[in-house]
Amino acid sequence: MVAIGAVPTTAQALNAVRTWNTVQTPLKVTGYGSTGYAYGTWRVGNTSNGTRSIASTYSKLSNADDHKVYAELGTQVNAGYCIQASKYMSCTQKYWDHASDETDHHSSKSYVAKSASTGVSGDADYARGKVRARLDIPWRSDPATGWSYTDGGDKY
Repeated sequence: MVAIGAVPTTAQALNAVRTWNTVQTPLKVTGYGSTGYAYGTWRVGNTSNGTRSIASTYSKLSNADDHKVYAELGTQVNAGYCIQASKYMSCTQKYWDHASDETDHHSSKSYVAKSASTGVSGDADYARGKVRARLDIPWRSDPATGWSYTDGGDKY
């Protein structure tokens, strides 16, 4: 039996680090002869710029031309209680897209650390990150992977 108003410890997770993909299973984006890889972590943390959604990424590129790789962070927020297990999500309120940011674009053949961050909504209580790898292809649309969502609905 759960007491009314009780919130599981996993939901009270300011500064809890969430993993999205790993070096063994990175996101992989291909296009126009290049392949990019990315993995990393995400958290909601208090910074000198206020409460932020922060993606720490590691990305690399197998480059065909003047292409670059980067990661795109999408911050989603929720105004109700939410739990996300690894294969399903159960919420009293749905998440909505709040803000997005990109890491710096680069063409390194080795993994390079980059970060992206956004603010979080004052109208919400919980956040999660969604991240995807992208290729920066001059004069063309940038190919992208599907979104990788972080586990947990983190209260901030």
